[in-house]
Amino acid sequence: MKRRAKYVFLSWLRSIVNKLDPENATNNYQYDNMEEAMEVWLEIYADEPSWSKDCHNKTLNLGATIASEFARLIMIEFESEITGSERADYLQEQYERLLEQLRVRLEAGCAVGGIMFKPYVRNGVILPDCITQDKFIPLNYSNGIITAAVFFNQEVKGKNYYTRVEKQTYSYENKSHTIESHFFVSSTPDNIGAEINPENLDSDMWSRIDPYIVINDVDRPLFAFWSVPFANHIESDSPLGVSVYSRAVKLLNEADLQWDRYLWEFEGGELAVDAGEEVLRQRPGEDTLGTPSTRDRLFRKFNIDADDNKDKSFYEVFNPTLRDDNYSNGLNEIKRQIEFNCSLAYGTLSNPQNVDKTAEEIKASKQRSYTAVSDMQHSLEAVLEDYIYACNAMADACNLAPSGEYEVSFNWGDGVLEDKDKEQSIQLNEVNSGIRKKTDYLKWRYGVDDKQAAEMLPESGVQSFFDEGGGS
Repeated sequence: MKRRAKYVFLSWLRSIVNKLDPENATNNYQYDNMEEAMEVWLEIYADEPSWSKDCHNKTLNLGATIASEFARLIMIEFESEITGSERADYLQEQYERLLEQLRVRLEAGCAVGGIMFKPYVRNGVILPDCITQDKFIPLNYSNGIITAAVFFNQEVKGKNYYTRVEKQTYSYENKSHTIESHFFVSSTPDNIGAEINPENLDSDMWSRIDPYIVINDVDRPLFAFWSVPFANHIESDSPLGVSVYSRAVKLLNEADLQWDRYLWEFEGGELAVDAGEEVLRQRPGEDTLGTPSTRDRLFRKFNIDADDNKDKSFYEVFNPTLRDDNYSNGLNEIKRQIEFNCSLAYGTLSNPQNVDKTAEEIKASKQRSYTAVSDMQHSLEAVLEDYIYACNAMADACNLAPSGEYEVSFNWGDGVLEDKDKEQSIQLNEVNSGIRKKTDYLKWRYGVDDKQAAEMLPESGVQSFFDEGGGS
């Protein structure tokens, strides 16, 4: 990937914004430092970091691993549902379209720092548009909440490139959300070209899009932006987030270099025989000397001067002692530092057999990860509520479903912190030791009440408490 290739279009998009809104051009949010940082984070995520040549392209791709692990931990036990009315049933159906792809989208958001969830209506249904923060430009924000942004998408039709630039703005004063679309056509992808009337677009391209929409009586923007809930150390006043591995970029570099050294220790330390020409056979039909019938790279030819090497053997075995343990331990320590800087528990990337030496270290390590993931879940819950609110507002504006109240439930679970197998083993030992009641264990294990737990005991005489008739 060419340096800055992914960010050419952002500069281009900003020029479009300035062209469409020249009066506010100087007020549009600029974030050159964040652009450069996002470029670095995306290169790491794509396993194409700037240092790849220094480690002979032998990278560990830890950036993608870290982003994927955070997305997994966030969603590991996630459940959410909209209930309460016929409107709620319709919203649940639209909500599921986002939930189906949420974990994958969150991974990309964790890598680059944030992601925008923007619902749009097509053919009577509401679809989610998930846009990572490197692909839109925030124009205004208040108290950290983005209230205006410009989005961009492009389609190719024949020899022409059609560009849609969408500006969405929310006004707290008017309690209204405006969606303004402009369409352009060009013969090249890197030139906006001329603005055209949407009526001149082909029927299957952005069909039935009203170029100017105002939705009134809404108390928040009709898009929802989720950012990684870490402090932005790149630009403190930016509304954008930072990558989950933003504080470990240099360490990721060191890890890849150490991994390259580790691999080279095996390659450079391979068994070899340095042999004189007289012990190497000539290949049939060739003028060159060949090796005996074994792996070609086992033998390395060198010249022996008979006068200078009278007391030397005609061959020498190259068989150095490998230092792989030293390199492995060094790499493991770097991974531990990465885990610490990224708020991951020890053993997530590093060797779990070589960590957590004390009970306090175990607790602190897991608590660090639990706190980070809990913060992410808490912020994502608020964002999903905003997304559902936007879907409901669009359902009202487009008369997509009968009016009605709705309630949203969220369940994130405790799987991030709890080791259920270990906890179960502890509780069983307590039961066997007589310090815990059997019924208390059954209540914890199966989530039943006192009566059901008592019926589950063999001495109760009840065949199955699930069978209300007492069995057949």
